[in-house]
Amino acid sequence: MMQSIHRVVIFLVVVFLLTSCENKGYPPIQEDRSIAATVNIKDQTLSFIDLDKMEKMLDWEMDKPYTGAIILPDGDTLLLYGKQVETVDLYSLKRGQKINSWKTGKGIVNGKLLQMGSEIALVDQNLNKIRFFNLNGEEQWKVSTELNPLTILEAEKEKKLFVLSFNKEKLTVIDLVKKKKMDGYSIHPSAAGAWLNEEKREIWIGGHGSGAEIEKDIHVYDSVSGNFKRKISAPSMPINFIGNNNHVFVLSHGTSKLYQLDDEGNVIDSIVVGANPFEMLLIDDQLIIAGYDSNDLHFVNAEDLKIIKTISVGNGPFQIVVRERK
Repeated sequence: MMQSIHRVVIFLVVVFLLTSCENKGYPPIQEDRSIAATVNIKDQTLSFIDLDKMEKMLDWEMDKPYTGAIILPDGDTLLLYGKQVETVDLYSLKRGQKINSWKTGKGIVNGKLLQMGSEIALVDQNLNKIRFFNLNGEEQWKVSTELNPLTILEAEKEKKLFVLSFNKEKLTVIDLVKKKKMDGYSIHPSAAGAWLNEEKREIWIGGHGSGAEIEKDIHVYDSVSGNFKRKISAPSMPINFIGNNNHVFVLSHGTSKLYQLDDEGNVIDSIVVGANPFEMLLIDDQLIIAGYDSNDLHFVNAEDLKIIKTISVGNGPFQIVVRERK
């Protein structure tokens, strides 16, 4: 009898501990704050920045090795994913709690909320597919890609999705209306990062390089035919792009350099920012750049490339997401 009671007590304690871990609470984020959040992959934390005050608010210490995030259209739900994580997990910012999980299996390395706002494209490297989910976590359709897909880029007017593979010299094109794969075209090896100029039918693609050859150029292709057009020097390893007001900002993490180009590819200005930066966003007239090895965020004026402020975050900021106040 005593042994049975003992077993029941142990069982209840285990259930309690598991439930407590599952419902771990975090400091909440007020709904009226404009925030940036960094996913820090070296120490498994999230850092939250108040964009109005330009200061760090707090950190969340996470239990899983997340590498990326998406803020859903409600402005409160933070979706987190990682290649070694079995699920995509959703957290409420205002409650500071996990509210849902989607069973995806391991392999998710990138994600994007499509312009329609009702569908999310997840990049699955284990299956070599782009998987499309609705906001309830139900998988709607999927498309096979080349080996190890990584970068995805949406053509808003043409309703297409471009997919770069890190291991294959071919770009995959997906028709988002017909929900099927179109004819792709050949590109350079070890491609990563891209910018689309729909008006000029150009796609600019960067990369890391292949073998001992470090990538020093941006490769420009006709976005429809796939014909190679020209190269633009941006040493070294140009891997992130943002276009704005006839300017194109290029982040080359091999030299920790930020380039400001015109849409023809002519260099207007450049600065060194952070240490080994991977990620950058543009909010109004400010660039936000994450220094992966310097563990910081840099706020840079997009007009003159002057650094406005630098803020320390967790270790290894790998991605930035932003929620602007309504």
